[in-house]
Amino acid sequence: MHLKVKKRKGEDVRKKLIGLNLLDFNGEILSDKDFLFIPIVREIEIPDTELVEIKGKRVPRRVRSLREALKNKLSLEELKLVPRSFDIIGDIAILEIPEELKNKKSIIGDALLKTFKNIKVVANKKTRIETEFRTRVLEIISGEKRKETIHREYGCLYKLNVETAYFSPRLGTERMRIASQVKDNERVLVMFSGVGPYPILIAKKAKPREIYAIELNPEAFGYLKENIALNKVDVTAIKGNVKEETKKLGKFDRIVMPLPKDAGNFLNVALPALKKNGIIHFYDFTHNEQRSIEKVKRICKDLGYKIEILKTVKCGSYSPGIFRVCVDFWV
Repeated sequence: MHLKVKKRKGEDVRKKLIGLNLLDFNGEILSDKDFLFIPIVREIEIPDTELVEIKGKRVPRRVRSLREALKNKLSLEELKLVPRSFDIIGDIAILEIPEELKNKKSIIGDALLKTFKNIKVVANKKTRIETEFRTRVLEIISGEKRKETIHREYGCLYKLNVETAYFSPRLGTERMRIASQVKDNERVLVMFSGVGPYPILIAKKAKPREIYAIELNPEAFGYLKENIALNKVDVTAIKGNVKEETKKLGKFDRIVMPLPKDAGNFLNVALPALKKNGIIHFYDFTHNEQRSIEKVKRICKDLGYKIEILKTVKCGSYSPGIFRVCVDFWV
């Protein structure tokens, strides 16, 4: 069943049918020289259209999830163990396959490649992020044999090796939130900058006077330098430990501390480097936002600083019951 409508009115009718939940998405819109034939799920009268019955064409239903793609390849019990989510960095998908499915890794990887055409490499997490440089071991299970890619986000390009340098695609919105707060002529410091997503986005979207980015991991630092050039931005990259390098750089209007696991151990470095009325963006892993606020207040009080909490923002989960939070506070 189709609605026959003149081509010049076709888009308006299509939108109306969508609003009425009457468009048959499993059917293809057909046409001749003057008319469109729009598939519908039941009869309806719309001005300037004619209800006709013609042989239609079916549109193959697109697979919308990894579990759906594996429906006929794994047992029901195995399907329940397939990860519901995964990260995509550039054209590399990273997921964590449970031990029970270790013999089905290639099947899962191939299904992911077939389902999502933008993915060229599928990697399985072999270890958790527990190293000093926030890296983990990855095993390529399907696709091209490489771990380097270029990730695109908010008009910026980030080249990296997903195994040797930390990067979270889930923090894109949070990075933009921070960048949008930076005022003209601010001096900004990004500690633990990784391959540069915070400082580069800030340089692209705001007008700071200076931006400094400190990174200890030599692999990530190499990509940081490369990404600064790739994005043609003015960021000063410093390789080293923030505890040693920060005190050489003077005072800042804003300091970003994107190291949720250990940032509390570096507030004694950040606070002395902050100008009066400056702002710190402090990241923490927690199961309760209030605990992170109390943690910040306690450390700052012990160090002799008076602060005001401006905002707390949840920005992604870390593990069941634990999420990442950013505490914005004024000193």
